[in-house]
Amino acid sequence: MGCLTDVEAQTIVDDEATEASREHAASCDSCRGRIDERRRDMAAIATLTEAGGRPSLALEARLRQAMASGRDVRGSTVLRPSSASPRWRRVGWVSALATAAAVALVVFVLLPRLGAPTTLSANEILGRSLQTLSSGSGVELLDYEVTLDGMSGAPLRIVQLIDRENPSRYRIATYGPDGKMLSAISQDPVTQRRSQLIAVDGRNYIVNVGSIRSPVLSLPQMAQALIETAIGLMQAKSDQQLTVVDGPRGRQYIIEVPPVTPTNPAATLDLFGARAVINGDDFRIQEFEATGALLKQPFSVSVKLIGELSAARISPGFEIQPGPGDIVLEGEAGDDAVSELLTTILRELGRARGN
Repeated sequence: MGCLTDVEAQTIVDDEATEASREHAASCDSCRGRIDERRRDMAAIATLTEAGGRPSLALEARLRQAMASGRDVRGSTVLRPSSASPRWRRVGWVSALATAAAVALVVFVLLPRLGAPTTLSANEILGRSLQTLSSGSGVELLDYEVTLDGMSGAPLRIVQLIDRENPSRYRIATYGPDGKMLSAISQDPVTQRRSQLIAVDGRNYIVNVGSIRSPVLSLPQMAQALIETAIGLMQAKSDQQLTVVDGPRGRQYIIEVPPVTPTNPAATLDLFGARAVINGDDFRIQEFEATGALLKQPFSVSVKLIGELSAARISPGFEIQPGPGDIVLEGEAGDDAVSELLTTILRELGRARGN
């Protein structure tokens, strides 16, 4: 017969070999050397196993059932009946460990060397980022730095409070480079109230509306939908460039789509170039830049996450709170927030002229 297979060699070590295998091993120096080496490895594993204690009876029973499963074929991983010898417990268990060790060797050592993927691709990272965007929960407060095409001066700061369980419940405030609030809008279907703030000649006017008929579209939801669409367009690009940066803040993924010259902008949304910086821990987007066309109109936007708070650190209430010198007006519920604001302002102007 030819040289022993690995299984046949293991049966000799486990004292389960056929007479033909034993005779070959006795006459073949190569196979005898392999068997001696395997016995040394098994002895080392046995030492580790005995140092860690014997396996439980329940675990042995599961192993015996899984490995034997009523088949006639017997091999190096089958536990022998208890009537044979107490030695089966140690030898059979060690054989099972040897098989598990071999599987671990293939999965964790050999496969990566054979080219199995060990890192995420740009497409996979973008996909996980989309999952993070759509799977938020609870109340969160996010602080952004935003630059829009045509905006002069420093970037705006936008603070967004949103209830992820009820996205129509939110508050957004915009601040200028000097830190003063420029505008704000809030909506709370729970209390059926909506409020808006506008700054005119250095003074804030707040319009509060109660008993709103129905929540209007959530601005955070609309912004998130646009970003999700842009990320989806980035995934569809074939020229993504991925850079992995390990710094003091942990791992970050930087994915860029090189800018292209548009030929025929899409009717709804088209992406000419984009860059996303994604946190390596939770795949939250830290920075996002994009140029493209929205409804055939060119746009350029840059968004940077500069802070976030959990619900535990956020004071309750979504309504805009007036500050010193702010003028608070009570409006009437309308079909949308814009009409409520304009109706209230025109009403107050008419009263002022009447006086």
